[in-house]
Amino acid sequence: RLRIKVDTDVNAPALAEFLDYNNNLHGSSNTNNTNSNNNTPNNTPTKITSLAYITAGTGIGVGLVVNSQPVHGRLHPEGGHVPVQPLEGDEFGGYSWGRGVGIPFEGRNTVEGLGCTVALTERYGQMLLMEEDERDRAGGGTGIITTSSSGSRGNNKADATDSTGATDATIAIDRSILATLPNDHHIWDHAANALANLCTTLLLTLSIERIVMGGGLMNRVGLLERIHLRTAQLVNGYLDLPDVQDMGNRLIVRSRYGGDAGLMGTIALAKMALLEEEDEDDGLEEEDDVRVKEERRRQQQAMKRAAFNTGLWNGVLVGAIGAGLVCKYCL
Repeated sequence: RLRIKVDTDVNAPALAEFLDYNNNLHGSSNTNNTNSNNNTPNNTPTKITSLAYITAGTGIGVGLVVNSQPVHGRLHPEGGHVPVQPLEGDEFGGYSWGRGVGIPFEGRNTVEGLGCTVALTERYGQMLLMEEDERDRAGGGTGIITTSSSGSRGNNKADATDSTGATDATIAIDRSILATLPNDHHIWDHAANALANLCTTLLLTLSIERIVMGGGLMNRVGLLERIHLRTAQLVNGYLDLPDVQDMGNRLIVRSRYGGDAGLMGTIALAKMALLEEEDEDDGLEEEDDVRVKEERRRQQQAMKRAAFNTGLWNGVLVGAIGAGLVCKYCL
């Protein structure tokens, strides 16, 4: 019998970050391994029992560990679809993915509806339309805005309508355009606000002890600091939070695993499965104990061989693809 564990692509990284934090409290020089809400009187960090992992990219997902266990319940957590308070004067409303499909609140003024890369791209397209309208009214329009088909999940393009919601003036742009925007562009304020609203909701509803931010969007320089500032503004002194300057070390932190968060999550699940097997072994009779442990030893050896072979062939495949690309474009 081979024990397996399955969880979501956000719950698993949440578990990995949770175990890593608690296992590295002592003897670590990593400043991220401190927590203002779990310190002893002499400021020595203690173990936590709750952690949230937020991934921000094409969509926004949330994984939760509460009472030292991943949260499941009726369904897995879907924190990306909770409503938020938009910035003052914001009339964007939300991304097109929520229109006419089974998205909570139809994606209007939700974390994902305002803060994912699809929403940010559509917002930027809307900004371009408004700028073009202003140029047209001034007599200097370029006439480059044309109609376009609607965007969809899996499509790397996003659509934007003008601020009135009209569909006869639509621009389709690729999400990669976000990488060309400067770090001080106003659009990142909207991303930070959506994610800060999510952090505030987690702090108020679950009294969460640590929030870890991951996903491609968090590669944007300065975004995490904006989230810290906006979270402090939204909490408005109701909770005892670290200073904004120290929040990145103690409460809302960047994932230490980066793009490997999902992989580390699967390793954490495997470790949990093995620990559960060991707990079961403690209750076995001596003869059964020897037999079961020998069988599990063989299973673990087989798993290690399978993991090694898979990694080896993946490495060979990646190397072959890389060599092919070099030959195609460089020779």
